[in-house]
Amino acid sequence: MADSIDDPVRRFRVELDGGAVVEPDEGPLAVGEALPVVAIRLPAARAHSLAHLLADWAAAFRLVPDRGDKPSTYALSRAIEDVAAALGERGAVVCASRARGSVPAEQRLAAVAVLRDREPALSPLQRIAVIDAAARWMDEDTGDELAYALLSAACSSDVATSQAYVELLTPASNTGTNNEEVWG
Repeated sequence: MADSIDDPVRRFRVELDGGAVVEPDEGPLAVGEALPVVAIRLPAARAHSLAHLLADWAAAFRLVPDRGDKPSTYALSRAIEDVAAALGERGAVVCASRARGSVPAEQRLAAVAVLRDREPALSPLQRIAVIDAAARWMDEDTGDELAYALLSAACSSDVATSQAYVELLTPASNTGTNNEEVWG
């Protein structure tokens, strides 16, 4: 392993006003991939603003979703906003409750984590789509049955279906799922 002083890329780090940091990341983007990765660290409020900027940009230029194996700009903006809401950033929480109904972002993230662990055949984008749709159904009068039916159609086992459904129902303080890295 080379000494970091000999590698100018490893020493490259930009610290911006407001606590933002941009730097190269040593870890792989996904298992088995050796693509260069840029890490952007932002305070939650700034991440929330970035999420809106990305969503507005995607809408303004009518960007079509990417292939299922590559998340779209819109999915990236939703993921950034959901994480900001999960961290308790006030503006993101307000946006999440207004835009996504009664199931908070924390519960959605926990349900996505269940699908990540139990349904590895689903892509990250498919996991988000299934959980988001199920959560939206839960706001309807007879939506609980439809949400469960959707989860059942997407999951290969009753255990995975039930676990994801329970995560959507359970307040975040009572969930047992680790919400870190649910998107990958």
